[in-house]
Amino acid sequence: MSGPRKFPPLAALLGLTLSAVGLGCNATIPLAPAVSSVTAGTVTLWAITGTALANPSAYSVSGQQVVRTDRSSGFDFAFDIQVDTARDTIGVFLPRGTLGLYTSGGLQVTTQAYDSITTAPTTGYQDTLPVTVKVGTVVLAASIEQTCPNGQVEPYYAKLQVDTLDLVNRKIVFAITTDPNCGYRSLVVDSLPPTH
Repeated sequence: MSGPRKFPPLAALLGLTLSAVGLGCNATIPLAPAVSSVTAGTVTLWAITGTALANPSAYSVSGQQVVRTDRSSGFDFAFDIQVDTARDTIGVFLPRGTLGLYTSGGLQVTTQAYDSITTAPTTGYQDTLPVTVKVGTVVLAASIEQTCPNGQVEPYYAKLQVDTLDLVNRKIVFAITTDPNCGYRSLVVDSLPPTH
């Protein structure tokens, strides 16, 4: 008959568990191979205030589609026309946080020429304040974070440039280039991003 079973001390088990967790957190999991080429298009949005509900006022980067804010909160930013502190009428993009929604992703204005931007940055995105735009403004966008095919949580990335800002009809038209692969940051049109 064997004697009583001996179990390792609790402190030793806890140490092993923490070591395993630490290794998991520090390990870099590669993104799943990219399957779609970077796309380009043109988007029209109407101001979130002072326009008909049937006109979409928001945009989803990951879905690459316009969104009506009365039907869904599944968007990354909205458009509006506001009056600033100098009493000038301006166009603004509204990240989710400005509308009281979960703050994930965001926008950032850049002085780089639109065509020269080949890779989206991973930091510097504004998620709680309006972003003022005018014709020619170039904006980088990161979507709401998603669970990618490899299990990592990452955003989708895009760049856009304002082509038309119509303050009378309360609408904006912009060119947009999007990497449709979760977590990838390439902004070179018609190219398949290299595997990370």
